Amino acid sequence: MKLNSDKMNNLINNTINLKLDEIDDFNFPIDEPFSLKINNEGVIYDFIIRFSSMNKNLVCCASGAHSRDQRTSNGELIKPPYFDRWSWYKYFDESFIAFSDPIFYYNDEITLGWCVGDKNQWYLEVISQIISKLAKNQKIINDNILFFSSSGGGFVSVGLATLLKNSKCLINNSQFSVFNYYKKHINNLFKILKKEFNDLSESEISEMILHRLDLIELFKKEKFMPDITYYVNVCSEDDIDNHCIPFVNEVLELPYFKNNLNVCFYHEDKSKPHHALETNKTLKILRNFIKSELYNDE
Repeated sequence: MKLNSDKMNNLINNTINLKLDEIDDFNFPIDEPFSLKINNEGVIYDFIIRFSSMNKNLVCCASGAHSRDQRTSNGELIKPPYFDRWSWYKYFDESFIAFSDPIFYYNDEITLGWCVGDKNQWYLEVISQIISKLAKNQKIINDNILFFSSSGGGFVSVGLATLLKNSKCLINNSQFSVFNYYKKHINNLFKILKKEFNDLSESEISEMILHRLDLIELFKKEKFMPDITYYVNVCSEDDIDNHCIPFVNEVLELPYFKNNLNVCFYHEDKSKPHHALETNKTLKILRNFIKSELYNDE
């Protein structure tokens, strides 16, 4: 895998490079943002982090789809790693982590990877291990970890909450199965996977890694379903018809469903109704959720 960007150095001045087994005892900065690169068997995992001295909560923001033709104000092509909401650490007293999907380093066409990974590594699983180690380093328990994002990042957030038992997730207009999203994203992903899996067919690859591609299959594999708070815009027909309704119907058939899915419908009529709620509304929702569901020191 080719690493070809110094973007993190442009976002955050302090960059820390570690291996997975070096996280446990590392003395990380507190109350100031830093970037973290983890090299795990040749794959680079990128994070932007701000650990807090205020409390023992942790908010994690996953990355979703990213255009490959965006440029800076001076015309320079923006290269990976890509982050969503990385600067939101400014809005929280809680510790905060934003992370990218390593798959964007593979080629210039991939626009969404759902942290599916490659033949040797399931990126979502490795990210869960890294976040678990970071949380333990700061003495943060899983019950006080909240995963949040929208669209493809929502898919990743649910997956991480499934692997890190007792954590929570709050998602907005999320996917739940890779196969229910737009075909161009699926095709771009499988172009990479076919090379990784020695030109096996899409159906053969899907059978091998179905739990990486469909959250219901991941719940079945783990014999566990996390607490999910799901905001979905009723004006987005694609989200309602292809993601919300199929997911709810499948969840109701699971033995792991214990009233742990809270679906919150809202009406936001705009040109691109799939796009996430505006920042102020999202932050209000997140703060209310943190106050009611995570640790709060009185």
